[in-house]
Amino acid sequence: MERTYILGNSKTIEELGGTFIEVPNLINEVEIHNWVVQLFKVNRIDKILIEIGGNPLLSLQIGYHIRLSIDDLRENALIPILFASIPSLNEVILNTGIYGHLLATKGVYFSEFDLESIKREIPHLEGLTENEYITTFLKIIHIQPDETIGRHSLANIWGAYAMDNASNANALSKDSKFKKELYFKYITAFTNIDKLKPSPLKVLGQINLGIPNKIEAQGKRILLIDDEADKGWEVVLRKVFKTSKHEDFVVVKEKVKDFDAFSDANKLIIEKEKFDLYLVDLRLNGLDEDDNLKTEAFSGMKVLQKIKSLNEGNQVIVFTASNKSWNLKSLLDSGADGYYLKESPEYNFSKDFSEQNYSRFKSDVEGCIHMSYLRSVHSSLTKIRANLNVIFPNNDVIENEIDSYLNIFFELLKETKQDPKYFNYAYIQLFLLIELFIAQDSIFKDGDNAYVILENSEVLVQKRFSNKVEQAIKFNINNGKYELTKTDYQLKSDYDKTKRLDTNFKVSSLLIFRYGNQNSSVKKWTDIYTNRNTKIAHYKKDNRKSINIDNIFELIDFVEYITDRNNIKKDNQEKGVKEKSEEEAMIELKNHPYYKETKKRK
Repeated sequence: MERTYILGNSKTIEELGGTFIEVPNLINEVEIHNWVVQLFKVNRIDKILIEIGGNPLLSLQIGYHIRLSIDDLRENALIPILFASIPSLNEVILNTGIYGHLLATKGVYFSEFDLESIKREIPHLEGLTENEYITTFLKIIHIQPDETIGRHSLANIWGAYAMDNASNANALSKDSKFKKELYFKYITAFTNIDKLKPSPLKVLGQINLGIPNKIEAQGKRILLIDDEADKGWEVVLRKVFKTSKHEDFVVVKEKVKDFDAFSDANKLIIEKEKFDLYLVDLRLNGLDEDDNLKTEAFSGMKVLQKIKSLNEGNQVIVFTASNKSWNLKSLLDSGADGYYLKESPEYNFSKDFSEQNYSRFKSDVEGCIHMSYLRSVHSSLTKIRANLNVIFPNNDVIENEIDSYLNIFFELLKETKQDPKYFNYAYIQLFLLIELFIAQDSIFKDGDNAYVILENSEVLVQKRFSNKVEQAIKFNINNGKYELTKTDYQLKSDYDKTKRLDTNFKVSSLLIFRYGNQNSSVKKWTDIYTNRNTKIAHYKKDNRKSINIDNIFELIDFVEYITDRNNIKKDNQEKGVKEKSEEEAMIELKNHPYYKETKKRK
């Protein structure tokens, strides 16, 4: 009877010898779990005898907690268990329902309450081996989830647990209430078999020796939108994402059927605050969406579409419990930049699957964080569109061209997630918008003579003759940029009056006459023009001198600058030039030797 422990409440059973432990009044699974774990923590137990008395269900639940507490008991979960019962076997089975399945598993014994027969049986008790655990125990029993929790909540609890394990974040404490419940122990046991192997060290409790596989998010802001973020997701994801500050990870927890159902405070967070990544649960309306079969009708899908409508560059990853290919395709077709498959307790996914699932999620997140610059790009393109609509009002033809150029540019930038060569294609596309802009007669007129259009008036920038060129501005080229000097005449007998002026000349003319700059280097125009004719023209894969995101933003800033008419006023203010009245400005312009007044355009 050495190291045989007897659990019960009657004095009679103490006569068996061994170590007697009185069973307290345990009223729920958490209390049973804590009591069982503590029992093994302070005692070395080889065999255990459990008395079945007035509460047969509690006695069997203690047996289940011993068998299923792999994380805490490890190989001790395999010890032999003998139930000594005052009620008959039939009575026990009738009063315990599916819990009675435990009595049909290997390593579990049942004896009527006869002390002599029990004494004879104890020496012959044998437990389970690691290899027998699944086939002779797990596949025989059947544990049901707590109906008060609900399937939706249970799936979230399990999903968060799966990510916590796969990422090795160890965010969920082993003392978490749900980890102590039989159903959770039951479904995790299938993937925790390796913990049953005997250890040379006597250790009780969960061991986590792996290195956390976290996601770098320094300086980034993350928004989690989940009606059940408190079921483990917030705790796990906060640990997974290495943000600079705690407040960089923001949580919106609210049950909604669509975006309009959010509270005003949460709408304000989603609409007005800027985030590098949005994590959105597909089902934000809980069990109310159980009967929904169409992906596009889910609450999270509607929130995804709203976030994308605010700014197409917003990066969104959707959390979904569905692994159906058509559902995942619907998410991506609706603008999702990735998805994470919430693992369900209904399916015993392998450890390898969980790790691959998390690895794909981490890769998607890193890609989204890298592409979060698209949000700023989209904001700038919106401003450029607005600027051009003011400059070219009620012109459907050019408006369609502008939309086409900007849409293609944005789509090309999306492709840089897979291949950086698309930076070059995108650069060319946006550069074409500059050429489209300066090709309009309301911006730059190029004929026998060339004019910059300023406030519906023409400023002569080059006058041409058959045998000479009179330059209104002489462009001395200094380190690749045009500089304005005094005017002069340049003879050129073989001058071809049909020759078109190049883009560099036209844009430089705009910069000098329209915006009042002294040379063409403003907003890095010289670099932009050089990039167009060198880096892109001689692009080679893996070439460090090829176009990158910094070059893209330089070009965007320049396009935004030249299309904003207000920058004429801004530049003068920055240079300390005293602002003139419109009348004074027009008098000065008319006195300019290269000014030619035209009729106001309607």
